Amino acid sequence: PTAMRFLKIIGFGGVEIHQAKEEFIADGKVYPAGSFVVLMAQPYRPFAQALLEKQVYPDLRQYPGGPPVPPYDNAGWTLPLQMGVTCEQIDRPFKAELERINGIPRIMADPVPETAKYIVLDSKKNAAFSVVMGLMKNKPVVYRSQEGINGDGFHACVGSFIIENSPQVQKDLPGLLEEWNLQGYALDDASEIKKSPLKKYRVALYQSWRSNMDEGWTRFVLDDLQIPFTTLHNKDFKGDKKKKVDLRAKYDVIVFADESPEVIKTGQRAAGSGRYRGSSTPRPAEYEGGIDKEGVDALKDFVTKGGILVTMNSASGLVFTEFKGAPVSNALANVSRTDFFCPTSLLNIEVDNRSPIGYGMPRNAAAMFSRSLAYSTRVPPTGWDRTVVARYPQKDVLASGWLLGEDRIARRAAVVDLKHKQGHIILIGFRCQHRAQSHGTYKFLLNALLYPEVE
Repeated sequence: PTAMRFLKIIGFGGVEIHQAKEEFIADGKVYPAGSFVVLMAQPYRPFAQALLEKQVYPDLRQYPGGPPVPPYDNAGWTLPLQMGVTCEQIDRPFKAELERINGIPRIMADPVPETAKYIVLDSKKNAAFSVVMGLMKNKPVVYRSQEGINGDGFHACVGSFIIENSPQVQKDLPGLLEEWNLQGYALDDASEIKKSPLKKYRVALYQSWRSNMDEGWTRFVLDDLQIPFTTLHNKDFKGDKKKKVDLRAKYDVIVFADESPEVIKTGQRAAGSGRYRGSSTPRPAEYEGGIDKEGVDALKDFVTKGGILVTMNSASGLVFTEFKGAPVSNALANVSRTDFFCPTSLLNIEVDNRSPIGYGMPRNAAAMFSRSLAYSTRVPPTGWDRTVVARYPQKDVLASGWLLGEDRIARRAAVVDLKHKQGHIILIGFRCQHRAQSHGTYKFLLNALLYPEVE
C-alpha cells in the first residue's frame, strides 16, 4: 500500500510511470515482471529527479572555516527514502518490455477463509495498524508475535498481528482489508508461536495553545490512517479540589509531538529562545499556561500505572528534566553549530526490529532529522530499564542532504524505549511522521500505539 501511495504521489505531479510486462535485466540485476519504471526521457524529468534522487547539499559557510549558512527549508527530502520504498537508479541503457500506466493498479487481495482459526496481518505494512485499529472498537482477541511466522504460502515478520477469527471479526475484517488493500493470511494453529496479547489502544494526543505545526501533522497522520484518538489540552491534565486527575483510567497511550518542554509545562518558551516568534504575546486566560507541575505529576502517575508516554523530537526534554532517574539525555545539548549542523536532512539509522517499537521495520532505514536529537543512554537505576530501538551508524550517517560533525551523532541512539514501573516512555528523537511524508518511519509511532503486553 505504501508503494502504491508513492506512485500515486509522483503520478499526481505529472510523472510518467511504466510497468514491466515481463522480467528484465538492468545494470546486472534481474527485475521481475510488474516492476515499476520511471524513464527520465519525459516532460516532467526535473520533478521526478527532485523527488527520486538523493540530495547532496553544498557546504556553504559564512566565511572560510566559519559557521554554515542554513538553507531556507530542507536540505534533503528524497521521497523513496522517506517512505521506505525501494527505488534504484539505473544509469546505463537497458531493454525491457514496458507499458505506460494511466492509473495506479490496485493489487487485489485473496479472501481469507472463514474457517481459519486465526488471521495474520504482516506488521511490515502500515495499513495493518489501520486494520487492527478498525477492529478494536469491538474488542477482538489480538496478539503480536515475538517471532517470525511461517504459514501456508506466507511469511510474516516479527511483531505481526495474530487475530482470533471470531464471528465479529468475520463480519468486520473483509471490509477493512478491502479498504486498505491489505492481504490477510489464514493460520490454523498459533499455539507454538511465541506471542503477546494486545490490550492497550486508547490513544490521546496533547495539543498546546501555541499553534504547533508538528502536532497538526500528527493529527493529520492519525486521521489519514483512521486511528481514533482524543485531543488533550492543559486542563485535561489537572483535577479539581476534590479529586486528582487519573489519566490511566481513560488512556493507554499519550503522545506529545515535537514541542519545547517549556511550552508544554508553562505555555512559554525559555528566555532568549526565538524559535517560535510571538510565543510571549498575551492571550485570553483560558489559552494561557501549560500542563504545570500538576500535569507533570499526572504524567508520572500515568506511566507508573502502566501507561505509555510517547515524546517526539524536542518534547523528549520533558523526560530529561521531569522524570528523575531516566537513563537518557540529549547528546547534542550545548553543541555549537560549527561542531554539528544538520538542516532537515535524511540520516541513516540501524533498527532493532525484534524490539516491540521496532516491529515491522527493516534493519536499515532513513530518518528525517529536523532540529532533532541524539540520545546518550546509561546504566539504568532501580525502577528503570532501557532498550535502544534505533541508533545512528558508526559511519556514513548522511543519507540525503547536509550533515556536519558526523562524529557527534555516530552510534548515538535515535529511538529509546524506557521501562519505568509498570509503564513505558518512548523517546523518538526525530520527526518520524514528518509532514505526513515519512511513511517509512511511521511504525515507531504506530508500534507505541499498539504496544503488546510483553513480559
